[in-house]
Amino acid sequence: MKEEIIRGSPAATASAVDNAFPNGEAVGPYAFVKQGRLVVRHLPEGPYPVVVPCQGVRLIVNDRECTQSTPVSLKDTVRVETVEERREGKWSVTVSSDGLQAILRTFPTIVVYRELPDLPAARILQLAVVEREERFPPLTWDELLQELSRLGINYGVDWEACSRGVTSCDEKEVVIARGIPAEPGKDGRVELLFTSDSKLPVLAGEDEAVDFRERYVFTSVEAGDILAVKHPPRPGRPGTSVKGEVIMPPSPRDFILSAGEGAVLTRDGERAVAARAGRPVASPGRDLVRVSVLPELVHAGDVDLASGNIVFKGDILIAGNVAEGMAVEAGGNIRVGGLVSGARVQATGSILIRGNILASVVAAGGTPAFLQGIQPQVHALAAGLQGMTTAIRQLLGHPAFKQGDLKRGIGPLVKLLLEGKFRHLPAAVNTFKKQVETMPPGLADEGLEEFIREVERALVRSPLAVRDVREVETLAQRAKEWEQAFASPPSAESDVVASSVLNSTVIATGDVQVVGSGCYNSRIQAGKKVTVSGVFRGGEIQARGDVHVGEMGSRGGATTRVVAGPAAVVTVGYAFENASIVLGDRVYRFDREEKGIRLWLDKEGNLRSREVQA
Repeated sequence: MKEEIIRGSPAATASAVDNAFPNGEAVGPYAFVKQGRLVVRHLPEGPYPVVVPCQGVRLIVNDRECTQSTPVSLKDTVRVETVEERREGKWSVTVSSDGLQAILRTFPTIVVYRELPDLPAARILQLAVVEREERFPPLTWDELLQELSRLGINYGVDWEACSRGVTSCDEKEVVIARGIPAEPGKDGRVELLFTSDSKLPVLAGEDEAVDFRERYVFTSVEAGDILAVKHPPRPGRPGTSVKGEVIMPPSPRDFILSAGEGAVLTRDGERAVAARAGRPVASPGRDLVRVSVLPELVHAGDVDLASGNIVFKGDILIAGNVAEGMAVEAGGNIRVGGLVSGARVQATGSILIRGNILASVVAAGGTPAFLQGIQPQVHALAAGLQGMTTAIRQLLGHPAFKQGDLKRGIGPLVKLLLEGKFRHLPAAVNTFKKQVETMPPGLADEGLEEFIREVERALVRSPLAVRDVREVETLAQRAKEWEQAFASPPSAESDVVASSVLNSTVIATGDVQVVGSGCYNSRIQAGKKVTVSGVFRGGEIQARGDVHVGEMGSRGGATTRVVAGPAAVVTVGYAFENASIVLGDRVYRFDREEKGIRLWLDKEGNLRSREVQA
């Protein structure tokens, strides 16, 4: 609130001042201020001096306030009044959202005093004021006590702080009461007594010899080893708000320790113990940690027609080779002492192949990325088939629908729906089929291929041959199952390490490392980094992380490409003409042979490069 107080100076009138210039001087008209009094001088016949008012001053001539430049004469009654201002202060007391603080905020009362200073004589006199500001507390002690009582603030009041707030003449915040915060408890936890990192160790530097026997050892335990210990939660302590209310601490989180395959719990449920030798693994959930011991299957020779395919839930160690046409699948890690030729090797964990990979498919980790890319089409199929099933049953139950037209099956009804509401389904089937056809040989499950044939027959090739609604229901259920299979999240980052790769596909949810001579006419796909110590000639690398290639492309012009994410850095020791690198939406094509180049995108998405030591 702003209040004005008027204080006047003596009036300047003809009777109050002389009407002639001292000593008979004939000088121009003028006015001046002395001791708060306006003095006017001019010849009787004029001209007259002009007075200009300013903010904080009221110029009143002949009982009329003038706000603009005004001539004044000795015959005028002139008053100059200063205007004082009063701005009322404000204050408030608030309690913080957690109830632990009461805060006094003050904005002081401000009074502005103004005085008219002496001003030298001038024909046009610009008035001015001198201001002086005083501040006063906006509240009293009694007002503060009443407010504390009204708000119910009765705990942890800091009376010294209250005194400072009541006497403060500044704009400020003062904490005048403090509660005691609740002391949170300690969450329960499960302590693993083994390393939970099942990734393969990082390779040696380029100039360092790699000894597979020494560098790649997986964690193992013996029967009777303690795998994990559960530490129970510890409750917290309640606190008190500034209103004296109890503040309860949040309940600490607890975890359940569970024993999976190959492990048992002690009687008190606080320890997990290995029941057999093998590799320990931990599977954390929302409020549960399951500890298991995966067994290791040791195959002393080659995987060939004599041994048959090997499928095992734990780790697999193969001393020899994996021969053409064979398959190895593991729920844990796979180690192959020899080479993999014309075969398929899949593991939930990491894969280490001491020899070369020739004309094979090697996949480490959960559902590969390209399978997850198919999931939207499967979802469209599942939703469409379910909707078609509902529509068919609704139409069959409608009294206006002629059942006699469907004696040979519901094919005409299916065709009618495919030409109307569900006309998008045939296109979805064709797209899905093409995506599966691009999958590496051996990774497409036989059941998936059979499902595609059935859904293509019903929705594309021969919809008139559909005889019963149960056929559509079965296809809808199978589509839903495939959707769930493709949508399953990948397992922990799993790596692939091999000596060399030729005419093959290598996929990993973690890193891919080729430590030997290099890759030829192959496809590499990694959820993280790709490192090819030797050459990469013909084919494509896809990686979400950084890529390092010793030599890229060939003088023969074989199509060679690296595709990496926008945050990745690609380093190439030597690149031939026609090789290309894609970073985000930017493409770098080598139009000549280049040595030692590193590429990345800056913050603005521009492609940057620099030379590095090859």
